[in-house]
Amino acid sequence: MSKTFFTQILPLLFSVFSVVLSGYMSVRQQRISAKLRLEENRREKQESALAAAQRVYEPMAQAAAELQSRIYNIVENDWVTLTKRYEGHGDYPTKSTAFLFAHYFGWVEARRQSVLDSSGKGGRDDTVQNLIDGVTKIMRRGDDSEGFSFFSAEQRAIGELMFFWEVVPDSGLRIPHVLGYAAFSTRYKDDPAFREWFSPVDAGMARVAEGDNTRLIDIQGALVHLILELDPNQRYTTGYDLKPIGAEAGWKPPVPTDVPAEEQPTQ
Repeated sequence: MSKTFFTQILPLLFSVFSVVLSGYMSVRQQRISAKLRLEENRREKQESALAAAQRVYEPMAQAAAELQSRIYNIVENDWVTLTKRYEGHGDYPTKSTAFLFAHYFGWVEARRQSVLDSSGKGGRDDTVQNLIDGVTKIMRRGDDSEGFSFFSAEQRAIGELMFFWEVVPDSGLRIPHVLGYAAFSTRYKDDPAFREWFSPVDAGMARVAEGDNTRLIDIQGALVHLILELDPNQRYTTGYDLKPIGAEAGWKPPVPTDVPAEEQPTQ
């Protein structure tokens, strides 16, 4: 081949090689960019779900505070005698106690569904989950007292029955809701299948009348620790004396973990 041929063909080969290399690098860059976008979207979705779970801390703290307050009254304030005040209101003592358990289960379910798409990671939310698990274990515990004993699946089922999403029209925004006392009362009265879920409360009230408060005391203590993690400054649970039943004089709440500075308990 002549020198002239190589002089003519080499630039052409370099040109083709440059085009191929440029195309390869472009495709590679597009793939990397797409992968980064997917990773960013996944991370944002997880963070958003975790933030959504944390937004239910306020109502969950309130529900837990109301339940522990009822338990405190049952154990410490002679609930059997107090119920005589409500004799003209039918089954109010048992029904309202069932509602307070159901309301708590509903907000636990709201948190669970809010965090489904997240990785579930994050120091504070991990601590909240551990404390929720502690309450769950006490309620499902098998012992000599069958009162107020809800298996884990029953707690979840009641939460599912109480919880629903409200979708804001034309926005796709979903707001978590849990049935209030009026809606609960109607269903409790008119739906035997719904009411059957609360037979542990009926059994529990019977045991209370016999002086058996063991499980209630343990539940109340676990709820107090959960509330103090959810609401360390009692912004949303003002007015509740958050102290485990039987706690020694001078008892102080534990310091919550991984709480934002603005939510750290005041000294």
